[in-house]
Order: sequence, then C-alpha cells, then structure tokens
Amino acid sequence: MTRSILLLTVCLVVLMPVPPPGIALAGEGTGDRPMAIVTGCSYTAGLNETSETAQALALYCAKQKAVGLSADRLTNAGLLMVDADRQMEVFCLVADAIHPELLENSVDDKSRTYTVKIKSSLSLTDFAKAEIRNDSLEKEEANFSLKEELEPVVEPAIAPALELSRAYRYIRNRHWRMAIIYMDHLEEKYPRWGALYMAKATAYLGLHEQQRAILALKSACDLGVNDACLKMHALDSSE
Repeated sequence: MTRSILLLTVCLVVLMPVPPPGIALAGEGTGDRPMAIVTGCSYTAGLNETSETAQALALYCAKQKAVGLSADRLTNAGLLMVDADRQMEVFCLVADAIHPELLENSVDDKSRTYTVKIKSSLSLTDFAKAEIRNDSLEKEEANFSLKEELEPVVEPAIAPALELSRAYRYIRNRHWRMAIIYMDHLEEKYPRWGALYMAKATAYLGLHEQQRAILALKSACDLGVNDACLKMHALDSSE
C-alpha cells in the first residue's frame, strides 16, 4: 500500500503488464478499465501572456477537472483512498501525464479568452503511477542545494501541472518560505493563474500570515476560483 493512495490490489496494478479485473464501477466498467470523462475550461490571458501559455493553462484546468471527477468515482467505488496532505501534488502529476483528445479549441480575440473541451481516459493505474513519480520527484528535490531552494530556476517550458505539484510538496513538508519563493517565480511566469494563488494562500496560512493569505485568495477568487471565494469570506469573518 502506498502512503497517500491506497489502491485495492495495488501491487497487481503496478506490476502486472495487463491490469487484473477490478471491482465494478457503476456504469463505467471494471476498476482499472479506463473511464472516459469530458471536461472543459476557459482561461483569459493577460496583456503580456502568450497564446501558448493561455492554451496550456486552459488545458491544465480541464485536465484537473477530469482527474477530480475520476478520483471521486474511484473513491465512491471503494477503489481509491486519498491522503488529503498529498492529494494536490499527486493529482497534478496525474493531470500532467494524461494525453486527452481535444474536442474543442477556441479563442475570443476580443477578451483573449481561450476555451478547450477535452475527452480524457483515466484509470486506477494513472493514480498509482503518479504516486510513484511523486515520491521520485521528492527524492530529487531533497538533494537541492540551499541556493537552488532560495533562488529557484523556473524553466521556460510551460509545465503548469508539474510546477504546481512541486509547490504543493513544499507546502506538505511545511517548507512555507521556500514554497512562497518558488511560487513568486511562478507568478512572474503565470500572472493570472488562479490555482497558483490558491496554493500561495495555503503557504501564507502555514506561516500564520492571514492578511496575505486573504489577498492571495482574493486574487484567486477574482480569477474565477470559486473555492477561493468561499475560503476568503470564511477567513474574513473569523477575524
């Protein structure tokens, strides 16, 4: 059993070249038979953001929705149990690894809003592989020098899921300052990415910097992250 995702017959799923039959998932076939999930998302680019960045963030958003829906179905079927502390970092890696079919891809030139609709295929194996990859990345990051941690190099390649996963590993390990420094660099690359501000708020709360957390949540809320709006109002009312 892994620490964060407890999969029934996980050893069989990971080691066997052909996954064994799983517990039936209502209306969706057996446990490790891929589920087809259709999701969509939009992203409005800022003045200095390229179309490539905007499309990548719209695609990430749609993929992350698909990952969340598949996780819910697998959990409800009793096949998947997720450790809340590791959920986001693992889910980001699941999203990073899948290659969905692009059903729709459009842009509103006036508002610079990019919209995608995708069809993803996900199964238990995707979550098991992401957990293994997450452990491997954490071991690599443990060998970073202090300079690499305090002056992180953000690669020019657009890889939002992989980058956000790293931020959430810092958060889970309570490396609050390193998480914020890293996300400050990501913010320069993705200035209108709501999910990034949501993660940043979590790091500020870890440092008990509530006002900064509220500001980060407001940014996420303004960018369309509904959960951020709810959390912001909850923090405001608790003061």
